[in-house]
Amino acid sequence: MLSYNACGLASSILELEQCALEYSVDIILVQETFLKPKNPKCCKLNNYVQLRTDRQGAPKGGTALYYRQTLSCSPIDIPSLINLEATGCRLTMSSHGAIIIISVYLPPKKELLRSDVETLFALGDAVILFGDLNSKSTKWRCNYTNANGRKMIDLAKDLHFDVIAPPTQTYFPDNVRNRPDILDIALMRGVALNVRFIETLQNLNSDHRPVLLKIGPPDGEQPPKNKTITSWRKVSLLLEETDTPILNNIPDNIETTDEIDYAIGALTDHIATVVEDSSREVPAADSRRKLPEDVRVLLRAKNAAMRRASAYPTCENRSCARALQRKVKARIQEFKNDKWSTLMAVLSLVLT
Repeated sequence: MLSYNACGLASSILELEQCALEYSVDIILVQETFLKPKNPKCCKLNNYVQLRTDRQGAPKGGTALYYRQTLSCSPIDIPSLINLEATGCRLTMSSHGAIIIISVYLPPKKELLRSDVETLFALGDAVILFGDLNSKSTKWRCNYTNANGRKMIDLAKDLHFDVIAPPTQTYFPDNVRNRPDILDIALMRGVALNVRFIETLQNLNSDHRPVLLKIGPPDGEQPPKNKTITSWRKVSLLLEETDTPILNNIPDNIETTDEIDYAIGALTDHIATVVEDSSREVPAADSRRKLPEDVRVLLRAKNAAMRRASAYPTCENRSCARALQRKVKARIQEFKNDKWSTLMAVLSLVLT
């Protein structure tokens, strides 16, 4: 799963989709989406179900969660919280009971409250909270320990959860004179799965880097690589055809229980055959939206610069990375505008 403080999701959704495809991400947790209820269809991802909790009555904020359509996931209702913002789902696995997975965001000027954390952990026996919690502690390699970090350490002991943090910085302030730090972490309780790794990716356009967390059973169970897509319009059209051999064999007058059983079996077989003929198998990670080659080249250059800035966080390296981030953001916006212009041109031809 991938956690990402987007600092405005709309500007980085295409790059996020490419990142999810590259790393075969099953669940994406986003903080600071800046999305609002007036745009309910904004920032959808191909092959993922989107869940959102938009901040209302104030700018910015907001959380979101995406899960693959092939996963056995369902939305959950998040109880009222005081300072935390959250969006969650319930994941059912064959080798594990249900796991509650929640994208969490604690604004930097808000206090980490015990009641908020208890409320979220009470949602299930196995719970993962993952996101930007603005809780610093030298215990997970932050530059220093702040008040929320001290409270987090106490809560981890009292509520019996583990703090899982990446080994490298996740937050790179826009002011290159300020030191990078670790703000994006996972809290886990009751999860009987192995943590394979957690790492910071040098991708995407935000002052936060995405954090990739891989967990799984010892046998390495993987989600299905393929999924089945059914054309229900084709199913509907085929079912309208009544002059077929299998349906013609059903007697017009059904009088005995044997004839009823035969008719039910024949109709069931016919529907199953129609659905099968109207379905096809495609890769589960298939993505229809592809970025142009020049954009992908620019992304690779930007990611390389971000890796250099992470390994050697000099002012020069960080300034170079920020400049490339701005260039990528502008080029992707240009690409989106071009797609919109093309769509409008096609529509005008169709309507004239």
